[in-house]
Amino acid sequence: MKDAPSVVHVELPRDAGGFVRRECPRCQRDFKTRPCRHDANILQRRLASLFPFENAHESFEDVPDGWCPYCGHRAAGDEWLTPAQQAHVEDVARSWANHVRYEQLAHVSRTLAVNPRPTFVSAPPVAMPGPMSPDSDDLRLLPLVCCGEDVKALWDWEGPLFCPRCGTRHGGPEGAHVPEWVFIQE
Repeated sequence: MKDAPSVVHVELPRDAGGFVRRECPRCQRDFKTRPCRHDANILQRRLASLFPFENAHESFEDVPDGWCPYCGHRAAGDEWLTPAQQAHVEDVARSWANHVRYEQLAHVSRTLAVNPRPTFVSAPPVAMPGPMSPDSDDLRLLPLVCCGEDVKALWDWEGPLFCPRCGTRHGGPEGAHVPEWVFIQE
């Protein structure tokens, strides 16, 4: 493709601490986790599902399931994008498809010697969308003992937390259970 970029970088925005915002598909609450190695596969799968020129028989690496820290809902890794992230990925896919379509149509005008009477004129597409702006730092940091990971959750959340990586339930907002001491006389 002559006018289209040869490489398109799509990345989920991060906050000042390097965390990526996620949203539960069931309860629609926001939380943040550190980026994982599967984020690229998640974005690639989402882009391919929106891209009309994609080969359906091509397979992508599976992405692991994730859990909502609030309600414990388990869902596929590519279902945790926020509405803003989904809209951005859709814009990128739509723009890239327009660039591919333009190049396919512009091929006729570049090869006029073969086809001297084209029946259309191709119009150049708009520029590709830029990256998303960095995310705000509006959630509190909570350590999770099970996987050694941190999660950022809502400030006013008082219920138990579930680990987004393994689904382990943690007692309260501090991420630890309060032990009950019972003394046994011998």
